[in-house]
Amino acid sequence: MANLSEIKRTLGYDMLNLNTVVTESGEQTPWFKQWDNDSRIAVLVHKDTFARIKANPELSSLGLNVQTKQGAQGEYTAKTICIYTEAEQTL
Repeated sequence: MANLSEIKRTLGYDMLNLNTVVTESGEQTPWFKQWDNDSRIAVLVHKDTFARIKANPELSSLGLNVQTKQGAQGEYTAKTICIYTEAEQTL
């Protein structure tokens, strides 16, 4: 788990320039995205997660979910910033 500074360092960015994700029909979604066309990498964060990070930039329970996805122009990598919570149960 990491804080925002560590996540940005892992991603290789000093700053995340996020825009609201809009569907093909023009509807806004509850997601923000930074798109790097050269490397075909999308950095995504849900608006609820964004609000929690903004309220506490030192939040230390952040992580990245990395997936390869198929887009209109071919494959790209989607890196989603998420908040991890402690397990309620362990085995």
